[in-house]
Order: sequence, then structure tokens, then C-alpha cells
Amino acid sequence: MEFPVRQFILATALGTAACSVAAAADVAAPQRKAGLWEITTVAPVSGMTTRKVCVGENDDIIRPEGSDCTEPKLTPLNEGTIVTVECTNKDGKQIISSTFTGDFETRYHGTMKTTFDPPIGAIRRMGVNIDGKYLGPDCPEETDDDAE
Repeated sequence: MEFPVRQFILATALGTAACSVAAAADVAAPQRKAGLWEITTVAPVSGMTTRKVCVGENDDIIRPEGSDCTEPKLTPLNEGTIVTVECTNKDGKQIISSTFTGDFETRYHGTMKTTFDPPIGAIRRMGVNIDGKYLGPDCPEETDDDAE
């Protein structure tokens, strides 16, 4: 009688693993709607800042501008996505682990934790909270360009 139980456990484990892989493959990278966004960031170094940003069709919320980054590892999380990416630039390497929630059409929230190698000054690790609110499709000239 042990053999059928082992087969059942093995089949269940393989089925669960297959479902997990399929679910992970269906996770899409967060993509903000093109247009004008109000972005509020809170970080220990800079405090709270709010600015209006024009987001383009090719928006990349995951990778820092001017860096060479690996393909992001996307992991589903309840109502959001965990994104991990490793980037290099002239100053060294960054490992960025972010958690994003929201619909990215009207609002989103992100928590980013970055590790710098080598440290930037005395900063080896940094965390930033980001809240975005969509303001509309039209971008006035006085906004910052965030993406093309």
C-alpha cells in the first residue's frame, strides 16, 4: 500500500511545482500608464519629495537609467509583484529588490531596497517608498521626463 501513497505524493508535488512555474511565467513587469504622474518618494537620505513626471510609452520602472541590468526576476505576491534585478554602471553594482502593488493605471505603490557594491560614500544599503498617482494623459512642458 505504500507505493500508491508515494505516487500520489510525487504527483501532487510535481503538479504543484508545474502550477508554480506556470504562475510565475504569467507575471508581467509593472508598467505605468503613459501620461502625467505625481510621484511621492520617501527615503532616509532625501526625506519626502513630490514631483510631477511625464511617463512615456516605453516606461521602465524597474531599471535605473544609464545602467546595464539583468533581466528582472518576477515573483507574484498576493496583490503585487516582487522584482529583483542586478545592475552595473560606472560606479559599480546595484542589487535592487522591489515590491510593487496597484493597478498602474491610476495608482501604484513601490518599496525598493538597493544594495550598492562598492558603497556610495557610507551608504551600502538604501530603501525608498514610492507612491504614484495618475493625473492624466497630457504632459505640460514643465514636468520631468521619466521615460520616452
